[in-house]
Amino acid sequence: MISFKKIWINVIPMYNDGITLMLVMTTLVVSSCVGQQRKSERIYFDSEMGSKKIPSFEIFSVNPDGSELRQHTFDAVPRRANSSPKFSPDGKQVIFGTYKYGGYKIAIANSDFTQQRRFTKGPHYTYVGSWSPNGKKVAYNKVDTKGAPYFQGDFEIFLMDIEQSTDVNISNTKGSDFGPQWSQDGKKILFGSDRTGNSDIYIMDANGQNVKNITNTPKIDEFGFSWSPDNSKIAFHVIHRDAKKKYIDLYTMNINGSQRTNLTQNQTSKKNLFVPYYDGAPPIFYGSSWSADGTKIAFSSKRNSNNFQIFVVRANGTEQEQLTHNQANNVFPLWHVE
Repeated sequence: MISFKKIWINVIPMYNDGITLMLVMTTLVVSSCVGQQRKSERIYFDSEMGSKKIPSFEIFSVNPDGSELRQHTFDAVPRRANSSPKFSPDGKQVIFGTYKYGGYKIAIANSDFTQQRRFTKGPHYTYVGSWSPNGKKVAYNKVDTKGAPYFQGDFEIFLMDIEQSTDVNISNTKGSDFGPQWSQDGKKILFGSDRTGNSDIYIMDANGQNVKNITNTPKIDEFGFSWSPDNSKIAFHVIHRDAKKKYIDLYTMNINGSQRTNLTQNQTSKKNLFVPYYDGAPPIFYGSSWSADGTKIAFSSKRNSNNFQIFVVRANGTEQEQLTHNQANNVFPLWHVE
């Protein structure tokens, strides 16, 4: 919005060809963004900071430069977690994983994590996915089993209609389908699956139709993926199954699987990975998240220590920066505009 302001400027008397300039009135055109203040960005992540003898994860956040550490949840069960926050499109609510309701479930709360309450129902273990762009649905994982124990079985992708509190299985296949993420236009869902024997990245219509494997690499596992803000690229992690030294790196590629680019070239050994939650799972403590302008990517790594730390790298692989420096594990970064 353009606003016009009259500004009186006092000018020191000057003499030029006998003319004395005493006071000048001028009208300046001032460009201002009324009501459009620049929003701040935070990187949210799960961390064991604050845990005592028995480790547990809570949700923390920092500025993109690593400053102003904040803790947002305070009640994780020992050896369990409050984890993986995902904010609604309007920024008013957040869903996250928790053990507070008997087994791993999804909770929902205000964006400041107040008024927490249970989101997913039933005895099955459920895991956070993503909101639809219109905020009316949530894609999430549910362990597919007909009876106890409810934490064992294949992961399936369900869509929850928030207003009607109903859900439907849209993956429904052998193997585990995990990490559903909606595209910005709401038409596609990105997800991972081990249905062919290794972890590949897939894309499908939002109703579960037209499933396509966009990596299709039998000897390579891809996981820890995320859309770029314009949905033109995908950030993801890679581990080579047949390599003598099984290192994990952060890559990007186009949404059709072309132009795979290694951004990190690090030496993070597979032996440093966490034990998966379920058999056949990929290294689930790796995640990635893009900055709002698409120029940087946040990720977790053990490259410099025995514990996971949060890093940021430019989308072209330059200027890698470590944001957290502590003795705890810090995982699952989420770049969020507040």
